[in-house]
Amino acid sequence: TDMWGLTYRDDERDTEDALGETFDVNAVEAPVSGNFTFPNPPLGIQPKGFVNAHFGPDSSAKSLQFRKGTTTLAFVYEPLTEKDQGGIIVAVDSRASAGEYISSKSVMKILDVGDHMVATMAGGAADCQFWCRTVHKYCNLFELRERSTITVSAASKYFANVLYGYKGQGLSVGSMVAGYDKRGPQIFMVNSEGDRTLLKVCSVGSGSLNAYGILDTYYKPKMTDEEAQKLGRRAIMHATYRDAGSGGVCNLVHITPTKKVRYPGVDVSKLWYEFADEIGRDIAYDPRDE
Repeated sequence: TDMWGLTYRDDERDTEDALGETFDVNAVEAPVSGNFTFPNPPLGIQPKGFVNAHFGPDSSAKSLQFRKGTTTLAFVYEPLTEKDQGGIIVAVDSRASAGEYISSKSVMKILDVGDHMVATMAGGAADCQFWCRTVHKYCNLFELRERSTITVSAASKYFANVLYGYKGQGLSVGSMVAGYDKRGPQIFMVNSEGDRTLLKVCSVGSGSLNAYGILDTYYKPKMTDEEAQKLGRRAIMHATYRDAGSGGVCNLVHITPTKKVRYPGVDVSKLWYEFADEIGRDIAYDPRDE
């Protein structure tokens, strides 16, 4: 048995059908999902208290705190011309921080949860990665069992229900489930408090207020694909410039009615210099001798 509770019995052999052809019965049966539980720390220590004691503000790890920083955003837009596809733009930074310590500069914060859907991660990296994989597993099993594509609404509802079951136990998850289904493009914001909200423009993370400032100023319901991608990158760039917990590169995914396209990461420092040149602003004041 593996960690998800999926089992395979040694006594199950290949079986012959009416035509005499052999097949593996495990290949035609839906796997049974077991009840997975986390092992708790020894001596009855609560996980939330354990983390606070060793990585909280009163612990000895002054330079390695359990304080997070990130910027993620997503928005829905309609095509402006016939050449544009429209859909959803999802843009994120790539920095993982632990208080003053930058633990990684190359985290992929856009995780696949289906062929037509992604989830973003903000908060505790381990919490986000584990539970997004759990949602991905649920979506795959649903589509195998029901023989139909799961909707973004159903996937986000399952995500919110799972997180609500662990409410108050110290999980740190702020995610967006974004994708295209039979109802069109949809974005749901989901967090570890069990909240679930349908939005057209959404940003999550410590740099979200900076990103919202750019999105609220320049967002339009109808844009060209190039304008939408530029807006997503610009909002992430400004957030990383003002928020110490965000940085690295800007990763971007464009979800259209027919496909999901991942674009290479662009260094946010390069984006800032391009923006400064565009508006004619000096990076720093350069005093001159008169």
